Amino acid sequence: MLILLWSCGKRQEISTSTEKEQVTHEQGDYDFVITEKALFPEGTAFDLSTHMVYVGSIYKQKIIGISSEGKVTDLITKERFESLSPLGMEMDPRTNTLWVCAAVAPIVKHPTGTKRQAAILAFNPTTNQRLKKYVLANNEDALLNDITMDSKGNIYATETMGGKIFTIDSVTEQLVVFCDLKEYSFPNGIIYHHPQKCLFVATDEGIIRIELASKEVTLIKTENEINTSTIDGLAIYENYFLGHQSTKISRFYFNSEISKITDVEIFDSGKNFDSSTTGEIGNGYYYYIVNSQVKSGVNRKLKTIKPLDSLENVIIRRKRL
Repeated sequence: MLILLWSCGKRQEISTSTEKEQVTHEQGDYDFVITEKALFPEGTAFDLSTHMVYVGSIYKQKIIGISSEGKVTDLITKERFESLSPLGMEMDPRTNTLWVCAAVAPIVKHPTGTKRQAAILAFNPTTNQRLKKYVLANNEDALLNDITMDSKGNIYATETMGGKIFTIDSVTEQLVVFCDLKEYSFPNGIIYHHPQKCLFVATDEGIIRIELASKEVTLIKTENEINTSTIDGLAIYENYFLGHQSTKISRFYFNSEISKITDVEIFDSGKNFDSSTTGEIGNGYYYYIVNSQVKSGVNRKLKTIKPLDSLENVIIRRKRL
């Protein structure tokens, strides 16, 4: 998630979710082109049970779903978010629960007196029901940003402004600090890695590794001055990370211990890229936001979005890994 809002293949055009148009597509790389321009998408998730792709909208304060057939639907509506906007997301197909980091976005017009809030929400995406809400009390400067879940159902989220990792224990269901990243700043993308029982987090200093058992934090070293800073969305697949760096997505290859980045190559970039923020792996593909427009589409002085006719159609891309 870019803090600015708080301080390929076959192309297929998709109408706004209210029209619920059905499209067909071939297997392989392709673009979903969504004509609802003012989404300002942030946060993605993939449902292994339904093959649904979830995409959050900061400005419209909702979550849309894109089915495997290309049908777009409003799944979690604005009313369920109240004053909040969705950020990072994680789907638990075992319980049909969509976990979402949320915050009050300045670009959204709110009633006078609306307070900043850092929260984690849980939804049933099938019924548009909000199941749970966890709020950081007395901490208006906090920003719960991105989220992941371990194999036991415990939730972990980056708190970007204060440099912390928060957790929701699956048993106690309490939102508490998991660890304080005292030596690292601006924690953003986060991913749980089951084989090594650890978290990987993108920070300004690079990608860090956090052991779940000991909470030990180490910076992953890099060879040949490879730049792993300013990564937003972070994913892991086989022997590499996928990292979003605004105008490109890179593959960062690592060694067998995942202690060093050994090589890098561009996974995707191009003229359509405009503040690419996050993506999610599903069934051997990577689904990701190409042009969130959180930079180009926002008048930061006025804290408003730019005129609709100056915005672009939103591209959600699928590319084989």
